[in-house]
Amino acid sequence: MPVTKVEVTRSRTASVDVDPQKGFSELCPAELPVVGALDIVEELKRNHEKASIKVVSRDMHPPGAAWEAETPEQMLEAVGLPEVDIKWNPHCVIGTTGVELLPGLPAIRDYDFQINKGIDPDAHPYGAFYHDQADTLSTGGIEYLRSRKIETVIVGGLALDFCVKKSVEQLVDAGFNVILNLASTRAVFPDNAQQVVEHLEQMGVIVVNDAHDILATE
Repeated sequence: MPVTKVEVTRSRTASVDVDPQKGFSELCPAELPVVGALDIVEELKRNHEKASIKVVSRDMHPPGAAWEAETPEQMLEAVGLPEVDIKWNPHCVIGTTGVELLPGLPAIRDYDFQINKGIDPDAHPYGAFYHDQADTLSTGGIEYLRSRKIETVIVGGLALDFCVKKSVEQLVDAGFNVILNLASTRAVFPDNAQQVVEHLEQMGVIVVNDAHDILATE
């Protein structure tokens, strides 16, 4: 159950925007559009206001990757490779509009740290912080947060039931206090959202309805 108020120390807090890209929005309807994706932009920016640094991750996929579905009907079919579980529609391919951040977000270089993932054609990592399913090949994000003495991370992005969920799990495993702002995320499959939230709460994640429930002090 979401909490009504949580207090953070801004200097020890980071915001992480997980894959807030056009490829996951109705701006790219042939990719993986998530219902309501464009509605999270203002709330992600409110997350930024509660933090001293802001981090963004992006899917940066090559064309012809092993997980690509040739037709929409093939999506979610099992692949069976060590680093590819299921097929997805082609999305966020390098050099295409789908890679770009959602309109209204800061320019990519205005973030303090950016994570690019999914470049390997034989791998489809979900979490922002590792390039592999076993969480052994770091993207550098956790190390960066630790170098900045971050203790709490506010998370939003796309999509709740895949990349956001995995990223939150990775942050918890790394020892961070994690706040999930529900207003700043949406699910690929909305019917799964409540189950995902309950799972993360059981891991110790603090869930809030929106950024107004996060009180930042210096």
